[in-house]
Amino acid sequence: MTRYGMMVMMSNFQILNRSSQDQALPFSVRAYVTSLVANKQRPGQLMVSDLSLLGGGFLGRNFTWYLEQHVIDSGQIGQTEQMWLSWNGLLHGTNSLQLGKFHTPFPFMPAHAWTIGDYLLATQTTGQNPFDPNDARWGLAFNGMSNEFMYNLSYLTGSGSTGDALDYNRTVNPRTLDFNISYGGMSQPWSVGLVAMRGFAPLHTSIGIFAGSDAFTREGLYYGYQTTAWHLQTMFYHGFDAQPTLQESNVPFNGFMFEIERDLGWQNHLLLRYDVASSDTLNRQYVFDYAHNILPNMALVGELLVGPQMRPQISLQLAFAGPYEPGKRFLFSEPTGISVVPIPGESTIAASTAQAEVALANAGSELVAANGCTGCHGANFQGDVGPRLFGIEHRLTPARIAGFIANPRPPMPNFGFDTAQIKEIVAYLSSLDGGLSGNLATITLQPENPTTEATVLVRFAGAAPTSATATAIMQMGIESHQYETALRPTNDPRVLSGILQFNMAGPWIIEVRYGTRTIEKTIEVGGNS
Repeated sequence: MTRYGMMVMMSNFQILNRSSQDQALPFSVRAYVTSLVANKQRPGQLMVSDLSLLGGGFLGRNFTWYLEQHVIDSGQIGQTEQMWLSWNGLLHGTNSLQLGKFHTPFPFMPAHAWTIGDYLLATQTTGQNPFDPNDARWGLAFNGMSNEFMYNLSYLTGSGSTGDALDYNRTVNPRTLDFNISYGGMSQPWSVGLVAMRGFAPLHTSIGIFAGSDAFTREGLYYGYQTTAWHLQTMFYHGFDAQPTLQESNVPFNGFMFEIERDLGWQNHLLLRYDVASSDTLNRQYVFDYAHNILPNMALVGELLVGPQMRPQISLQLAFAGPYEPGKRFLFSEPTGISVVPIPGESTIAASTAQAEVALANAGSELVAANGCTGCHGANFQGDVGPRLFGIEHRLTPARIAGFIANPRPPMPNFGFDTAQIKEIVAYLSSLDGGLSGNLATITLQPENPTTEATVLVRFAGAAPTSATATAIMQMGIESHQYETALRPTNDPRVLSGILQFNMAGPWIIEVRYGTRTIEKTIEVGGNS
């Protein structure tokens, strides 16, 4: 449900680091075990509501693929949920052409929600018209993104099995043109989205004879707001069916949802949602969910669903996806089969003085990036609205720097950092030019305030290491995506360099790894500072 998750799906995985996917095990398993507690309106039930095989990856440089095959779906023998191939990197950007079966493009992803109950506006249909945005459908789509924008244009048909693949027969399947666009959520916490659909669904007599087509439209307006602790989203959905049944004509379709999610910490999440949808029937529901991540890949969800003229419904669900081990990667190769290896850079930093200094500075870098300090203090902290912080350790003692952060002078706001966080920020600011002893590597960029590309230069106190990497990281809420490059020698034996690409504006972290050390630097891409 995060903006980053939406972007990964909408880009058809192309924004992921392809090199980190080399030899990765391309398949995993997902399972949901659901228990429906009995009440006077329905019996209790315990079932495997979903057992699926998931696969995906890169085919060379410009193609990605994905497969989501249900073995069991809602207690029944399943069918192919998604199966697509994407040609990426079109028009010299993150645009792609996608062919196959994929989830209906929408300003948010109702099919990827972690709640047990569905969104009414995404599942309710009208008359004989089977179209709903919660289904995956066969079709052809053009996807893309540019800075704050994400956009999609697709031509969709039925949601059936592979025998229905790309069958646009007007007597069998609907035919729908879908356009949606959203803005925001990258460098700012809010996003807005629009969707517009125009389609034709087949009409049949009671004995199954084709009797014509129902021309229908769907339009929607979406708004979302997300921080590290809160996620709010709401959508109004409107439509019109010219003839959803042979007996009805000119039927409006309306839907609305408001949802708020709270990250309670310790892997706990609380969600509240109000849904309403009205077409040839009126449905309303209130959804209350509580989820606890037992492990990063295992969650227990409890849900209470209430609505008019219905008894409260309680459901429990255990969700699992794997294989997974913290700090490990599952690889596959023809000679050796499946192997499990540590993720590079996941080893714990030893507690030496120099390494502890780097660890503090890295933690401070994340705090500085998350709070937008470069907006006032300038790119590379050379000064702008706020004073120059580059080299501040040569002008002020650590205690004085900490004092200015704990008790800031207007117009600087008080961010409410605790003592440990202030220590981390002081360590980071004091490392920008190598520190008092000049023994830390320093990172500079050319240009200092890039828009799409920059040369990263890393200067070491002594001879440069034989190998090092630089990674550009965009933080979005609690998620991030990354672009990595290997650093190469220059004419100066103390300097390594590389080229980094940026596909959107906002705060980025430049992370340089060499040996057991990691150093970081915050920058602003595409800004005015």
